[in-house]
Order: sequence, then structure tokens, then C-alpha cells
Amino acid sequence: MSDASPHATGELSMIKQCTVVLTRHCNLRCDFCYVKRAGYSQADRIDYADLQRVVDFCCDAGVKFIFFTGGEPLLYPQILEILQYINSKKQSHNIQAAIASNGVVLKNQSFCQKLVDSGLDYLDISMKGFGSQDWKQATGYDGAEQQLQAIRNVAALNLNFTCSMVVTSASVQTLCEAVQQAQENGARQFSFTFVIDNEPSKTKDLVYLQEHSPFKLIDSFLAQRDRLDAITTDWWIEYSLPLCAYTEEQLALLKGKMASPCQIHHNNAITFNTKLELLPCDMYLEHPFGQLGKDFSTYQEFKEFIVQSGYSDFMNTLRQMPAAECADCLHLQACRGGCPVLWKNYSFSSLKALRESSKLHWIQEK
Repeated sequence: MSDASPHATGELSMIKQCTVVLTRHCNLRCDFCYVKRAGYSQADRIDYADLQRVVDFCCDAGVKFIFFTGGEPLLYPQILEILQYINSKKQSHNIQAAIASNGVVLKNQSFCQKLVDSGLDYLDISMKGFGSQDWKQATGYDGAEQQLQAIRNVAALNLNFTCSMVVTSASVQTLCEAVQQAQENGARQFSFTFVIDNEPSKTKDLVYLQEHSPFKLIDSFLAQRDRLDAITTDWWIEYSLPLCAYTEEQLALLKGKMASPCQIHHNNAITFNTKLELLPCDMYLEHPFGQLGKDFSTYQEFKEFIVQSGYSDFMNTLRQMPAAECADCLHLQACRGGCPVLWKNYSFSSLKALRESSKLHWIQEK
């Protein structure tokens, strides 16, 4: 790994967002879940008094967005109460609450209304595919109709929401059908994330990439670009793959459609798990650093702690570029090496080797 990151510094930028894992309990078992090894224990959830402590800390730190995730955060028993608590702080601290959900429990219109009345500002509904077959294959559960009802319910409210989708080799096949159906039921904006494998694989490097080619996934997605644009132009791709996974022609097609790098590279967000432990991001659940209320309580104590604890050093390690040649890349500022998690199962050199072999295969076919 190269240390060419433009943000290789221990100094934390202003915290814009705090992600909080409310519970590891979930009503689905998505095959692409990035925290599946955490288990889905109903008992693994944050204590409500501790959750209030997180909100108070965020207010002290000047955080603008608290983003609740899981598991399925809407299964958290005090979800309405914590939204109301945040809502009571909005006038004095200008803080907003957001939730990422699979949407199954949002089939209840009354519950949707209660979320809005309690102060929810933004909702992300994670689509799992098109129809019952896709849902069962991806999650082990048929929630297709329930999610469509959820979209209708949310669309009828005064709430900003997005429908997101993890693009896998399976879901990409019916991506446009899923978007079309969601739009017909009231969805207006869509985000896509190319799947990030957070599990250690038995195969590594070139063998792994041949089995899970990002080039094929990008090609399959962009083959539907015109059809997707005919349905809606309000869509974008979330940050995951390094930009060298795309051709220059593909990047030109995606101009204005690519989200900026993640919180690790921007150095402007923090994550707490259900035990109030500080994480680099939720994907690094095996790397907790200290605990709110024990190792630090105020924002000033936090700034001192992250330097002393090794958290800043670890974050700087994650920000390192996957190769020295990244430093000379024209796309460095927009890419910053891609999601650090990607490099758990393969190296930059193996990605480059696959890219070259893919080009050769394409030339031979032509």
C-alpha cells in the first residue's frame, strides 16, 4: 500500500455525520450483507440511555446528520423515542436524523406517519431486486410486495427518501425492472452501490477477481444505461470501486453520476456500534477503538482520544493508496483508491492484471 493519500493526517475534519448501529437484529438475511458475521441477535442492541448519550455527544461535536443503521434499525424498540429526542435538539443544534431500512416494516402506514411526526428527516429504502424470486434468492424472504407498499406509504408523506440497491451479478439482471416498479409506486430518486465483499474469501487476488469480476458488473450495469435513463435520470452510483475499474469511455458516460469518496477518505464522519465503541466504519466491526462514556465523553476528549488510542493511525493506514502509481492518477481526488474494504481479497496488481487480460480478450473477440 502506498501512503499517497491526500488526507493522511491524524487531524479529524469537522464531523458532518455520525452513523449509529442501533441493533444487529434483522428480519432479512441478505446474501450480500456486509456485517453478516456480526450475527443477527435481537439482544445485540444499544441501550436507550446510551443512545441518548450518543445524541448529546453529536450535539457537542456539531454533527449535522445522525444516520441510524443495523441490522434493521426500524426494529429498534425505542426508534420513535430517539427520533423525538433528536427533534427536541434541532432548533438549538441544527441536527437531522436519517435511517437506512429494508422497508419491510414500513408496510404499516400508521408507523410511517409516526416516524415523520417524531422528526425523521431522511429515509433510505434498500431494494433487494425485482419480484418474489429475486427477493427470496437475495434475502431468504419474500418481501417484494411489502416493500412496494412501503414505498407507496412513504411517497404519500412529506419525507425525503431514496431507493438504493446493492448491484450484484444477480440483481443487475433485473435492475431496470426493479427501478421501474419502484418508480410506479412513488419512488423518485435511486442510488446504486457495486457490491463490496466484506467477508474473507478462500480465493484471493486474480482467482478471486475472475470469480467476481468488477469489469463484468460495470459492463452489465452500463449496458442498461439508456433504458435506466428512459425510466429516470435521478440516479447515481455510490462510492465503492476504484475509478481504474472503469474505462475512460465509461467514466465519460457516468459524468455527474458518481458520488464522492467515503467517510474514511473524507475524514469527516464517525461510527458507533451497539456497545458505544468507535469504529472506522461499520464494515470494520472487528476494529473497535474505545467507548463513549468510558474513554471519552466530550468532543474535546474525543479529539485527544483518537490520537492517543491509535484510531487516527489506523484510519491513516486505511487511507493509503493501493499502489504507488495512484499518486500520478488523474482521478486521484475523485477516487482515492476506492473503498479500502475492496483490497481485503485482492491487490491492485491483480486488478490491473485482470484489466489487461480483459482488454486482450475483447480485442481477440473483435
